[in-house]
Amino acid sequence: MNIRIAEKYLQRALEEFDSNPLAAKLMRRLAADAPDSFFPVAMKHLNSREESNGHRLMTILLARQDSLMERLASPAYNSRESAVDLFRRFLAVDPSFDVKLARKLPGRSYFGQEHAFDSSHSARALDILDETSRGRRLLPILGHLPDSSDNRISAKATLFVGRRVQSPVWTRKQLARPDQRIRANAVEALWGVQTPPALTLLEECVGDRNHRVAGNSLVGLHIAGRAEAQPGAMLMSRQGNAEARSTAAWVLGRISAPEFLKRLTEMVRDEHPQVRSSALRALMDVRRREAKRPDLVVPQSGEESSEQVPSDVEKAEVLPESTAPRLNDSKYVVRR
Repeated sequence: MNIRIAEKYLQRALEEFDSNPLAAKLMRRLAADAPDSFFPVAMKHLNSREESNGHRLMTILLARQDSLMERLASPAYNSRESAVDLFRRFLAVDPSFDVKLARKLPGRSYFGQEHAFDSSHSARALDILDETSRGRRLLPILGHLPDSSDNRISAKATLFVGRRVQSPVWTRKQLARPDQRIRANAVEALWGVQTPPALTLLEECVGDRNHRVAGNSLVGLHIAGRAEAQPGAMLMSRQGNAEARSTAAWVLGRISAPEFLKRLTEMVRDEHPQVRSSALRALMDVRRREAKRPDLVVPQSGEESSEQVPSDVEKAEVLPESTAPRLNDSKYVVRR
């Protein structure tokens, strides 16, 4: 069966799921007899984020597909946001789904490694698990990965494990590592921890030689309510190193204080394109958050605010919604 026909049958099955007992039978038949067509069409419907009894059965049937884990963890198949949203659906129908994905990552020994995910799939899987799996239940399975010889896996795993351990002692050990992504992620893992040892470590890392480590430390201090985070970010934004200024723009955007608008507007005209790009994203973030403030007076039509977004910012194109095809025949027939 080709994908176009599968799409028509599944669309009708969803529409009539609660009123026609044949709808569930059709879904199961398609999943069993035409998995190559069922899979992409069902994934498309789940990406719509619609919720219904039909979508729940579709999720259960997809969860049984052998290729699901690999596709979910493939950066070429889904964006990170889409993969996380999809994974939450599968986790809702199978609470052990995070354990099953975790077991696809490289293990502690060489035994069975030929079936483990490669570097890119492992990194995406760790992103997904970090967003969806709460608590420490996966640490016995993934706790060794911060020491992986693959720096990409190690960096992602450092953030995953660090967020669940949240130990300044553990973070300090990771700061001795040579890879800067690992060091920066170890500091990020302390965000929200407000114990004196954690805050002392964040204060120390503000002066780190690496801009990412320093930037993550400033964000961590801001989350902890420390007043020095804002002047520290402003000072960083005036450094001679373009990478440091770019990171500073990101920090200013994360803090999103209205007094940063003037500085970010200046940085949008920075000589370095990376700084300009980071500053523009941060500026838009600050203005969006300002617009949501209940005490903000919104200018009437024709009025201008004191800080304007540069005129070269283009508005995103709004695409029309697509209409799913419908079946006109009255019977469900599965043809191979």
